[in-house]
This record gives sequence, structure tokens and C-alpha cells, in this order.
Amino acid sequence: MVRRFFYSFVFLIGFAVAGCSDDETAQHERADTHSNDEAEFAVEEADDTGDSEGEVSTTDEETNDSTEDITDVDVSDQMIIYNGDISIEVDQFDDAQRQIEEHAEQMDGYVVESNVHDRDDEAGNRSGTFSVRIPQENFTSFLDELEAIGTEVLERSTYGDDVTEEYVDLESRLQSKETVEERLLAFMEEAENTEDLLDISDDLASTQEEIEQIEGRMNYLENHVAYSTVNIDIQEVAASTLQDRESLNIWGQATSLFTDTVNVLVSLFSGLVIFMIGLSPVIIPLLVIGAAVLFFLKRRQKR
Repeated sequence: MVRRFFYSFVFLIGFAVAGCSDDETAQHERADTHSNDEAEFAVEEADDTGDSEGEVSTTDEETNDSTEDITDVDVSDQMIIYNGDISIEVDQFDDAQRQIEEHAEQMDGYVVESNVHDRDDEAGNRSGTFSVRIPQENFTSFLDELEAIGTEVLERSTYGDDVTEEYVDLESRLQSKETVEERLLAFMEEAENTEDLLDISDDLASTQEEIEQIEGRMNYLENHVAYSTVNIDIQEVAASTLQDRESLNIWGQATSLFTDTVNVLVSLFSGLVIFMIGLSPVIIPLLVIGAAVLFFLKRRQKR
């Protein structure tokens, strides 16, 4: 009995030890499997990361290329209206006017407006304003030529107006209106009665009028972008004061001074006469009394 109990006890101990060893082995296997899975996942993640980085870099390059393309397009398609104002002094007005017209013609430009008038001063110098349209590529060089014409530059300013956005908007509107026009023309061909035909005709006329307005504005912008406007103000100034004949007319100045002196003396004498006549009611009695007193005193002295 005791021996059977002993064998049973040993068998239970052996079974427990075997179960523990199997659990440890299974745990080690699971740990190894988990480690292997983590390693494989890390490798795959690294590969994915490398691929994604490659894709990102490629995307960045494509973005940079597209950005460069967009920049090039924007620069080439920019529409800017340039204008300039310049004010100069010249020795000879006629020569300056002639040179302005010649330079404008040489640079494929033209004068659209000119105003010439005399100054209200003693020198009698002339002044004038000119408005010149010049191709945009010759805008700066034309202003430089104007500076060379004048003896002194009083003012020079330039400014530009970017109309690119407005022009693009007009193009979109024009395309939309032309599409509407085509549809209305198709509807007109399919109209079955007079009432529908009249309604479509009214809509078509309104659409075509809007198209003409849009095209007119686009032509205006294109023209002012292609040709810049330069406003010129010219003031003629005498080259030297020694050439003033009036300052060299000595006899005329002496005669003028003599006349002024005589006029002053005549004015004084006239004033004295007027003063005496005006006070004659008082002065004459006083003179009579004075003469009587003087006569009486002289007569008394003789006695």
C-alpha cells in the first residue's frame, strides 16, 4: 500500500515537472515568434519608410518643377500698363519739340496730344505739355532720351498697373458668353413658333452686346499694355541774362528816369497850387492884415 502510494506521488511530481517544462518551452517559442514578427515588421516598416521617403522626395521634385512652370507662365503672361511723367527745362522750345517728335517716331511711337502756350511773364518764354504713346520695350530708353533733351529735369516718375487678373476674368467671361451664343443660335434654328423665335432673338442680341463690350475692354487693355503713355511737361528758360535787350537799353532807361522825375515835380507843384487855392479864403485875409500891419510899422518908424 505504501509502495503504491509512493509510486503515485512520484508520477504526479514527474507529470507536474513535464507540464512546467512544456509551458516554458511554449512561452519561449511564443517569445521567439513575437521577436521574429517584430523584426520582420521593423524591416517592412523600414522598407515602407524608405519607399515613402523616395516618394516624398519625388513629389517634392515634381512640386518644384510644377512651381517653376507656374512661375514661368505667370511672368510671361503678366499684363502691366506702364505710365510715366517727366518735367524738363529747355533752352529752345521749338528744338525740344522737334526732338521729342523725332525720338517718338524712331521708337515706333506717336504723339497723341500737345498743348503749347506762352507764359505771362516779361521773358515771354513758352511752355507746353505733350502726351506720347511709346512701345513698352522702349519705355525706359525714351525717358532717358527726354532727360538728355532738357537742361534740367524737374520731375520724373513712373508707375504701373497690373491688369492680368482682370484680363483673365474677361477671357473666362468671353468664353462663357460665346457658349451661350452658340446655344441660342441652335435654339433659334429649332424654334417652332414666332414667339419663341422673338424671345431667343432678344436673348441673343443681349448676349452679343455683352460679348462686344468684353472684347472692347480686352482690346483696350492689350493696347495700353503694348504701348505705354508718357506725359511730358516742357518749360523754356532763357540761356543767359546778357542777351536781354531791355537790360542793355541805357538811353531808354535814362529817358524813363527823366520822365519819372519830371512827373514827380509836376505832381508836387500841382499839389501846392491846389493847396493854396483851397486855403485862399483864410490865406488872403491874413495876407491883407499882415500887409497893413507892416505898412503901419514902417510909417511909424519914419516919423
